[in-house]
Amino acid sequence: MKKIIALIAAVALVLSLSACFMPNANNNSDSSSEQANAADVTSYDKDFDGLVKYITDRGSNYEKMDIYYDLLGADNGARIVLNKNAFVEVYDFSGASSATADSANASKAKDILNAVRENGKFKPIEDGAELTAAITDSGKYVLAWDASRSFDYTGKVVTDELKENW
Repeated sequence: MKKIIALIAAVALVLSLSACFMPNANNNSDSSSEQANAADVTSYDKDFDGLVKYITDRGSNYEKMDIYYDLLGADNGARIVLNKNAFVEVYDFSGASSATADSANASKAKDILNAVRENGKFKPIEDGAELTAAITDSGKYVLAWDASRSFDYTGKVVTDELKENW
């Protein structure tokens, strides 16, 4: 009797452990919902708020946080937390060209835009981590993320379709 109970316990243990390592059966539905959201890109306003809403609508648990965008010379900004290890920051530089040339903020904005255009990275603060970044085709918005923290998960969120439409 003890052998039968031990055998049943061992089988239950193996089944419970194997369930932890099985691929998520919902992956297909997640990707299809992402495709549905991506296909609906035309329903979003082509401004900063529309861009942020588009990104947050792509996932159910995304959290928007305000950031100190003005320190970078940006007109607006938001950090969108995708999961505990990944985020994307969205900066609005649409008014950067209208700022006065001698303004420190205009200079900072110009430096960031040039750095992103040249090597796809910039440092938001002097002693801080360098962020991977992309500029939307309009040249108005910078999308930035820490590729070392997010294991390039964020890079998959920042799609070409997103960059082309803003």
